[in-house]
Amino acid sequence: MSILEERIKSVYTNLTREERKAADYCLKNDASIFNKTVAELAEDSGTTQATWSRFSKSLGYTGLKGLKHELFTSANNAEKPGPHIEFKDIDQYTSMQAIADNICATSTQAIQTTYRLFDAKSFENAVDAIISARMIRIFGVGSSGLAAYDLYTKFQRLSYNVTFNEDHHNSLMNAAQLKEGDVAIFLCDSGRTEEIMQLLKTAKEKGAETIAITKLGNSPLAQGCDHVLFTTSPEIDKKSGVTSSRFSQLFLVDTIYTAVANKDFENIRTLLQDSYDLFHELVNY
Repeated sequence: MSILEERIKSVYTNLTREERKAADYCLKNDASIFNKTVAELAEDSGTTQATWSRFSKSLGYTGLKGLKHELFTSANNAEKPGPHIEFKDIDQYTSMQAIADNICATSTQAIQTTYRLFDAKSFENAVDAIISARMIRIFGVGSSGLAAYDLYTKFQRLSYNVTFNEDHHNSLMNAAQLKEGDVAIFLCDSGRTEEIMQLLKTAKEKGAETIAITKLGNSPLAQGCDHVLFTTSPEIDKKSGVTSSRFSQLFLVDTIYTAVANKDFENIRTLLQDSYDLFHELVNY
């Protein structure tokens, strides 16, 4: 499956009816899209030029030009097939091995597909904002809160001025204390969670720079933040409670931490060594 196909399938259910016309046309005719004008694409798909522009942005591109660039890149790079995934209800598995195989496949694919969405320039801009921030406040609820807490503890190790709180009222208090020069990081898979959107509104009003770690798509969170780092993950039966999106978020969390530590290494070198030495001593007690 190409990166473009993965993007379309990740956001398809959130597209408008007109955008789905463009998506369906794209899935069936991707080989011919590169050489067609937007007017030709609109006519052939039975929709409008504006729809193709909105559709491209829903996929995370700046416009149709970005979509075409993805097609060109994919056509010139051989891609290995991803792991096989069987979509089953939680009560349909016939063995423990089948359960382990499927969870492994979905978790692995979540990381692989998120990696393939990686935009180095957008990522570096977000990292630079974090390093130069006066205060970093991290927000996340539910399973996204687990990844948010992980990022919080990593920044603590670097002795950054950082906060995170699972309680929404305390999170609102933290958001209300943001100022210009601060950075607010929001982890939310859907990009539409009410609590997160309330916190984003407050952060924007306070003048903080904002970063989203969210599922690929043109969600309110993605639209509202200054920097957006996209994740994606295969669909899993919602009754199971298994969220492969968590693995894609943790992949970005680890990548952010490593990038920040790399770029700010001269300032945090001693802190990393001191924390390593302390933990090493505890192991040898």
